[in-house]
Amino acid sequence: MLHYIITVLLGIIALCTSVVTFYALKRINNYEAIILNINNTIEAIKHQLQIIDNKGTFESDDEVGFFFQEVKQLGHQLEQLFETEVDDGDSKKISKEEKEEE
Repeated sequence: MLHYIITVLLGIIALCTSVVTFYALKRINNYEAIILNINNTIEAIKHQLQIIDNKGTFESDDEVGFFFQEVKQLGHQLEQLFETEVDDGDSKKISKEEKEEE
């Protein structure tokens, strides 16, 4: 009789653990989609900044140049937060913090 009770309890624990794991993975996938969306937005903004200032006119202006430099620096810092995996899975862009740890 005790054997059956233990089996049922372990089954319930396994079921609860599976449900919690499922919802945790679902939440992680949602966060990953948000982060990828932010990363794509950063890349689009960086590309637009390069198009806008292809001659360096904004960068050389004192008032506008300061803001322009700050936006570029912010984009660079945000770009360093994300690591990009290559499709083959062998190589990835290592963030600045990971390089310092090695």
